[in-house]
Amino acid sequence: MYVRVAVNIPADKIFSYSVPATLVGETTIGRRVLVPFGKKVVSGYILETDTVADVDNIRDIAELTDQQPFFSEQDLLFYRWIAGYYLYPLGKTLFDILPASVSPKQEKVVALVSEPQDIKLGIRQEQLVDFLRQQGTTFVSALKKEFKNAPYLVNSLQKKGIISLEEKEVYRSSKELPALESLPGRIILNNEQEKAVREILAGLAERRFAPYLLHGVTGSGKTEVYLRVIEKVRELGGGVIFLVPEIALTPQLMARVKGRFKEEETAVIHSGVTKNVRYDQWRRIQKGEVKIVIGARSALFVPMQDLRLIVVDEEHDGSYKQDDRLRYNARDMAIVKAKLSAAAVVLGSATPAVQTYFNARKKKYHYLALPERIESRALPVVKIVDMRTVRDEKAEVPILAPTLREAIAHTLTEKRQVLLFLNRRGFDTVVLCPDCGYVFKCLNCELTLTHHAALGILKCHCCDYAIKVTTLCPICGGRRIRSFGLGTEKLEEEVKRIFPDARIARMDSDTTTRRGDTERILRSLARQEVDILVGTQMITKGHDFPQITLVGVVAADLSLNVPDFRAGERTFQILTQVAGRGGRGDAPGLVIVQTFNPDHYAVRRAQNHDYHGFYEEEIKLRRNLVYPPYARLVNLHFSSVRKDQGRAGVAMIGKLARSLALTNKMDKKIEILGPAEAPVAKLRGRYRWQLLLKGDDIRAQVFIIDAIRAEAVKQGLEVKVDVDPMNFM
Repeated sequence: MYVRVAVNIPADKIFSYSVPATLVGETTIGRRVLVPFGKKVVSGYILETDTVADVDNIRDIAELTDQQPFFSEQDLLFYRWIAGYYLYPLGKTLFDILPASVSPKQEKVVALVSEPQDIKLGIRQEQLVDFLRQQGTTFVSALKKEFKNAPYLVNSLQKKGIISLEEKEVYRSSKELPALESLPGRIILNNEQEKAVREILAGLAERRFAPYLLHGVTGSGKTEVYLRVIEKVRELGGGVIFLVPEIALTPQLMARVKGRFKEEETAVIHSGVTKNVRYDQWRRIQKGEVKIVIGARSALFVPMQDLRLIVVDEEHDGSYKQDDRLRYNARDMAIVKAKLSAAAVVLGSATPAVQTYFNARKKKYHYLALPERIESRALPVVKIVDMRTVRDEKAEVPILAPTLREAIAHTLTEKRQVLLFLNRRGFDTVVLCPDCGYVFKCLNCELTLTHHAALGILKCHCCDYAIKVTTLCPICGGRRIRSFGLGTEKLEEEVKRIFPDARIARMDSDTTTRRGDTERILRSLARQEVDILVGTQMITKGHDFPQITLVGVVAADLSLNVPDFRAGERTFQILTQVAGRGGRGDAPGLVIVQTFNPDHYAVRRAQNHDYHGFYEEEIKLRRNLVYPPYARLVNLHFSSVRKDQGRAGVAMIGKLARSLALTNKMDKKIEILGPAEAPVAKLRGRYRWQLLLKGDDIRAQVFIIDAIRAEAVKQGLEVKVDVDPMNFM
């Protein structure tokens, strides 16, 4: 017998091995194995079995490392699709997707097997037997907490034939922090919600691939629609994968799930789950013990049995796209997985991605609308403050315009809560010497260091390089070091200065570094122990706190000034989403947006909660510039530790790409942009360039990419391929 094995190497190759006679009955697709590879022994996964060898001098597999396979042929079909679409080696794809191999946890358990009718027992032995009568099968570790000499008692009773002692596998739990306070259970659906549920259930009933876009304004009750459909799936015995873009959203979602579904059938999977727990959850899912998986993008890969439904909440969110290693988009792959599984997939958002809405308009997805908030609550009023006309007593632009300051004061007087959004963390964003112009930058990246006043450091937000704050210029020796810019830390300090009696919290990646920090902040907000929450983009997503009536967007222009064709789309989405956090209770909401671009279409359309108007303006630009959804983009990232050599190499690659396109008559099917220096020209010690392929002919793109990869090796360049890129930095 022979097997073909994928190993974790940067090449799309599969290797053949023979199977020793002692292992023939155990080698199946999906098993993890140890195989000789050159002079080393490495891990791999069995992809195929055969009765004939396809190479000479074949070597034996060394060992099977796990008791059960990690995936089925159906799962492998999905994994192959991912590797092929994202032009990433299958072996590396599997090692990125699958849980790390760990040993199953075994614990000794005790069970009462016969009554001690004619056997004399001591007092403690009788107590232990009585304990087992009441509790049933019990772990020895639990007995140790009840009986000081438990091991001795167990051993003596086992010898007398009264109890049995054996090892049992125990699933490790992630010790999830308590969910936020339980929210109301089932609510009465309005007409639009009922219609959405009916249509999704109709697709489920036909047991076929059924994609839906659930387009509901913020606060329209999309989550309740999801939960009603999940209830029906569970009645049918099917499995569900529920994706959210951020780990921070799982506590509030678990509060909604609590009481609606059996806890033992539910698992949470995200990057914060330990490898031991992830391994155990994976096996429970394979065995069909877990039927509802909730988590971030990596939860999509679990081997769910009888998968009937995938939910992608906040489907527009860029967090579904992974920006390193396997650069997949979980939203897009959810569509593929649902199709391969003949399942329904529901993409939900108040601000659908342009690509998603385009597909709905083209009838590729069923379109479901929730145009009103539940209980007919009004959407918040949005006021725009033109910061070009606002100055303080020093003739400078203030952090908070008078309009926003007055609104905060009024909200605090009414004992309501405030959200202040600024999508940049830190205190000051540029530190320089005004005498010689020296700017403090990262040694590894061509990025300015951000001042973190609380820590007394200047820090790079890409590689975490940091130095202590200094008052001395390293170039000219000047002592007039100045700081400029605005981050959440500085905003928090300013708010404390203006409102000294308010209870203020900050939520960004600096204040949520430890496990449980996010939940702690959100729980304080839910209990109204926080009056003003200052935060970055993580406060804009999915949270539902009825006492928040004022939302302030401090600098709406940050996302507009990013070199990305999606800048307008992201700005509209951010403004609409953060605005949607306000006025979700009985009191109306107010949103104040500070901007230097009040006439930009993304800002104007967000002010009026006008998604359809925004889409019409945005899609015209995409059509004219031939950007997605009218073309497929592939971004190639090149890097080198030597700047001059790298620049010469990428120039050679650019010429090669254009020559191949022209020679093979592909120049009409594919547009080659660049190569050019990346916006972040140096990152983690490597100099960087980009080359963008734009077109709708995938074969032409793959042909060019294969040639580029081969040439990059000759030029000593590292090259990474990003299909459907979301980040151009």
